[in-house]
Amino acid sequence: MPLYEYRCTACGHHFDHWFPTFQAAETEPTPPCPACGASEARRLFSRVAVHSGSGDAPKDEGETAPAEEKPKVFGRKELNEIMEQRRSLGID
Repeated sequence: MPLYEYRCTACGHHFDHWFPTFQAAETEPTPPCPACGASEARRLFSRVAVHSGSGDAPKDEGETAPAEEKPKVFGRKELNEIMEQRRSLGID
């Protein structure tokens, strides 16, 4: 259900308009300005919010989100091993 942001070209008023479907947003006429009633509003580019719905957030109050794994920390020893492997493969 898209929510679009508009700016009236007649009075400069910014407003939002909710459409029930994306198809409705494309086929319905531009909504009139709620401040002055003019039909000369232009749709603006605005920020978007995306919800993945993948279950990353806790579902119940008692549940916790999965812990993020920390990236592996490389020390001098690990770095030297990687560099030696690269040299043996001919990668500089």
